[in-house]
Amino acid sequence: NLDQMRSLRDDIEAQLGPLTGVIHGAGVIDDGPLMTRTSASVENVFTPKIHGTQVLGALFPDGALDWMVLCASSSTVTAPAGQVDYVAANEYLNAFAQSRAGGKTRVIAINWGIWNKIGMAAEAVARRRGDAPPAPVEPAGVPMLDTRGFDAQGNRLFTAQYGATDWFIDEHRTRAGDALLPGTGYIALAAEALRAQGEPGAFEIRDLTFLRPLRVSEGASRDVRIRLARRGEGYGFDVLADATLGAARGHAMTAQGRLALMPMARPDPLDLGAIRARCGVPQTAPGGRLMPAQAVHLAFGPRWNVLDSRAIGQGEGIADLSLAPGAAQDGCLLHPALMDIATGWAMELIEGYQPTHLWVPVSYARVRVHAPLTERIVSWVRNAAENRAASQTASFDITICDPQGAVLVEISGFAIHKLAQADVLHAAPRLTAAELETDRTEAQPLSPAEERLAHNLSQGILPAEGADAFARALALGVPELVVSSMDLDQLAAQTGAVSEERAEGQSFDRPQLPDDYAAPETEVERTLAGFWQDLLGVRQVGIDDSFFDLGGHSLIAVRLFGMVRKAFRVDFPISILFEAPTIRKCAALIAARTGHVDSADAPETPERRFTHLVPMHDGDAGPRRPFFLVAGMFGNVLNLRHLAHLLGADRPFYGLQARGLYGDAAPHDDIETMARDYIAEMRQVQPRGPYMVGGFSGGGITAYEITRQLEAMGEEVALCVLLDTPLPVRRPLDLRDRLIIQAAEARARGPLYPRTWARDRIAWEIDSRRATGQTPSHAYHH
Repeated sequence: NLDQMRSLRDDIEAQLGPLTGVIHGAGVIDDGPLMTRTSASVENVFTPKIHGTQVLGALFPDGALDWMVLCASSSTVTAPAGQVDYVAANEYLNAFAQSRAGGKTRVIAINWGIWNKIGMAAEAVARRRGDAPPAPVEPAGVPMLDTRGFDAQGNRLFTAQYGATDWFIDEHRTRAGDALLPGTGYIALAAEALRAQGEPGAFEIRDLTFLRPLRVSEGASRDVRIRLARRGEGYGFDVLADATLGAARGHAMTAQGRLALMPMARPDPLDLGAIRARCGVPQTAPGGRLMPAQAVHLAFGPRWNVLDSRAIGQGEGIADLSLAPGAAQDGCLLHPALMDIATGWAMELIEGYQPTHLWVPVSYARVRVHAPLTERIVSWVRNAAENRAASQTASFDITICDPQGAVLVEISGFAIHKLAQADVLHAAPRLTAAELETDRTEAQPLSPAEERLAHNLSQGILPAEGADAFARALALGVPELVVSSMDLDQLAAQTGAVSEERAEGQSFDRPQLPDDYAAPETEVERTLAGFWQDLLGVRQVGIDDSFFDLGGHSLIAVRLFGMVRKAFRVDFPISILFEAPTIRKCAALIAARTGHVDSADAPETPERRFTHLVPMHDGDAGPRRPFFLVAGMFGNVLNLRHLAHLLGADRPFYGLQARGLYGDAAPHDDIETMARDYIAEMRQVQPRGPYMVGGFSGGGITAYEITRQLEAMGEEVALCVLLDTPLPVRRPLDLRDRLIIQAAEARARGPLYPRTWARDRIAWEIDSRRATGQTPSHAYHH
């Protein structure tokens, strides 16, 4: 920050005398493939190197210092994979030094190699080995979740320790005694996570898929994490539980979906009388509750004793349910026990159903939550497919309402899968290296590439050697040089090897199979092969290889067809894999369903929760009060990102962009309406004040109007910042103002200015009258 640096320079010179030299040693490194980089993550790397150098250049022009040293990196020579922004930032330092060559101040860019014991590489290895300090956390303040904080990527992260004695697991067991989190427990977790995030309103869960059961052994506990990763429509929703793979410890996904916070209309109340009439006389249990069909296979606790009555009609059913005594004290927005029975009581809708098999949830296509569950609810269940007991899967649509018919929750595409035996739940699906997420704050075995990095650290520049090299580099008088204790050609060769390992380190070779390898030929086959390689961890998949021969199972199949649904917009049941277990056959089914030849459909425009609000940081930034800044001319927020970095990542920073930049909406016609629409989105991320707002250039006028409207609503605005904002309307000029202006012009332009003024005035009059349809002669007669 130029002003802060100027103040710092003045303080130093006041205490110690004139500065003679400056060392620029700041830097940030953030490895990642180019396709995963975002504008914010690139800006994180650019800010200290590029913008920091620009500040120093402005603060210390040529001749203000004897020397300036810019600490660059030997990565400009070795070009490590995953560091394209870091390499570019350091090359800027080299270019800056070259541009100052021959000046009064000696400017030198030293491209340092790997250091021993200190520096960025040493810090990265320390984090990998578990030597880094833990991130701060705070209580979540909601049921089912213990703490909330942020992960290394800035995503909101909630944690919990689940034991077999936690009621939502203890009271949901198989007859064999296995304690499991119910599928509706994930819906409850989504609601509680959003409540802890400060967003307790209506929301929609999309494509919630169960990947592996979350089972807790007796006397043990599971470390559970819920991650909310910001997306355009809301958040990605990942639920992970602790897992091990060989000697590696980490977390593996148990469920995954998306949380959309888009505006959605609440449906009209249900006509419960008409539904009850179609379904006939309800079944009740005198003086007690009914046993749900799943009770044959599951040992439910008292909180699951919620089914009051039920009636089955033609392809639909209706049931009345109520919370068990004392369950209201659990405080859940969507009580998992009540939800579990409300979604699973109508198994008889499956034609030929017999309680000989356990049916388990595999996915929800959509869950719309309009309001929390009340103590008494009504569940209306309909078949969403030709559900038959002979099939592997069944699907339902479910509406949950209060006793008056007001809709609380809508569920579409609730898919369940038939298990041959309940023991399958006891054995977790095979875990692949691609699925295991390791925590950088915990000690982990180093990969071969990381082992090489650790070895290179031991061969790196020692601090004492670096100090000596610094003095010699300064004496050379060249604008740019590289200092390394290792052979640079050898290091460059190593980066190529590391790049290959990154691509292959999470996969294994194709096993020996009955059919020879056949390469994908069409675009659909190539896409499917990529899906299979990612999910199965196989380096090379042939189009005639069987999904099951490669280690596939039903939970991986759920994820596979979720990816197929998104890529080709077709929905197949996972049982289709028994008919078409190869890529060739699956691709043929997709082509038959979609008419897909060999070209991909144009991608859909992604949904966005906000039209105007654009977060300037990746993830959710920090816990401090948000700052909202209205963009200037043309309404684009891209030039605000650097300012967000100057303010720091511990404060959420939102840019407010104009309508019409995204989509085909027309721009606003007036500032009052614009401010009102901006406020509506601001209040979704900060429901109450005090607010901190600002505006750049013309955006300052809108920021002022936002402040006025918020205060009219009774809200406090703690800060309103106008950055380079012009007056919206200039005051009229009187005769004295005009004479002063003309006198200044005359002094600037000389004695011939009156003639120039008269000529320009006549030309202006002619042009202005032409614009109104008058001829010059006509104008003169008047």
